[in-house]
Amino acid sequence: MELFAANGYRGTSVAAVGRAAGIAPAAVHWYFPTKDDLFAAALTSIFATARHSVEADPELGGDPRNELVGLLVAVQPYRALHREAYERMADSESVRVAYEQIQRWLEGRLFAAIANRLPEGADVALIADAGHVLFEGVLISSRRLDRPIGDLIDLVTDALVASAAAKAAR
Repeated sequence: MELFAANGYRGTSVAAVGRAAGIAPAAVHWYFPTKDDLFAAALTSIFATARHSVEADPELGGDPRNELVGLLVAVQPYRALHREAYERMADSESVRVAYEQIQRWLEGRLFAAIANRLPEGADVALIADAGHVLFEGVLISSRRLDRPIGDLIDLVTDALVASAAAKAAR
């Protein structure tokens, strides 16, 4: 995980991972047949570690918005990997599966955070699509954020709710 975080997907070789782990590159290939499989495992591990930490944190109190913000803050050091994962998805089933797992959790927290704020008859499928696109943008953007991630999440959720309300009022 740290090699990918420091050097990116392209700058990390299976041989370097083997050296860092103190094993031969062939041994790495035994467990991870391709570099994409190794990368997907690193992404899954980063996400799982952050998710378990966030979900177990009593200060977050099971609040979906706070869990969402907590996870995005926890994975901040690995942000550049999201762009590389996004770029690899079309060519790698293992990376696609890992990335989609992350996306599903994020979207689940987003919808849990706004579900009770949506108007009757809201087009939930449209909100899901918009939320998906917005989170992909948050995840793959290389732009340094100059505000707390919570402010961005609040803006996204408020915008989705306001858009749903406007559309439902038509």
